[in-house]
Amino acid sequence: MNRFTVLLQKEWLDAKRSYKLLWLPVVFMFLGILQPLSSFYLPEILKGAGGLPEGMAITLPEQTASEVLASALTDQFDQMGLIVIVMVAMGAIVSDKNNGMLAFILTRNTTLVEYLLSKLLGYAVMITGSLFLGFLTAVFYTFYLYQAVSVARIAAGLGVYFIWCLFMLTIVITIGVLLSRTPAIALLSVFVLMFLKIVTLLGGGFQVLNPAHLSNQAVSIITSGNVLPHFFITITVSVLLIVFCLFLATSYLSRKELPSM
Repeated sequence: MNRFTVLLQKEWLDAKRSYKLLWLPVVFMFLGILQPLSSFYLPEILKGAGGLPEGMAITLPEQTASEVLASALTDQFDQMGLIVIVMVAMGAIVSDKNNGMLAFILTRNTTLVEYLLSKLLGYAVMITGSLFLGFLTAVFYTFYLYQAVSVARIAAGLGVYFIWCLFMLTIVITIGVLLSRTPAIALLSVFVLMFLKIVTLLGGGFQVLNPAHLSNQAVSIITSGNVLPHFFITITVSVLLIVFCLFLATSYLSRKELPSM
């Protein structure tokens, strides 16, 4: 059994002990249920709430099944889901740094690259599985309440969205390496990721360099089956930024004196 496998087993054990393997899928499944139900029953809810002047009516645009699924990404996973990812991963590195576990691990002939990759892969598998279950729940309710959408388009769009999630996770881990307090890590991570999301609203050609634009690409694939311009450039830039963040984190930790146990 090599060192990397042992590190992955440690991440799995930590996730079980902290019940992340239980509550994280439940949260994403709740987010997945929320969008199709709220979209379908909102007119009835507004009608039942009353309070409108006599003769006045609210006409809501009808959404297609693909638009409901796209809204699950943009309105649920890109907002609450983003915060959940930050909350899950914000202590991934800082806890090991502060309690001396990282220094102890590195004395066992483990490299920083192995350590960081085990963190990234462990959390990526956990978040990817939870996101898959959450979106699968959204698909089920959308198919039931509306109509079926091409499974190939759903799979392709979700695959692109996973890259954006991997970038979000990498940002949180990198900030966790640079800072030593979890509240600061959470605040800075949310600020950076929300800033990237807000920038996508501005439009413009420079969006191809913004990893958050992958969310728009995923929406376009699900709703129309087509990608937006410069699709492969955005993916390439996102992957390169992930590699750069890991390189930055490795370089910083290699020069930092770590507390021992």
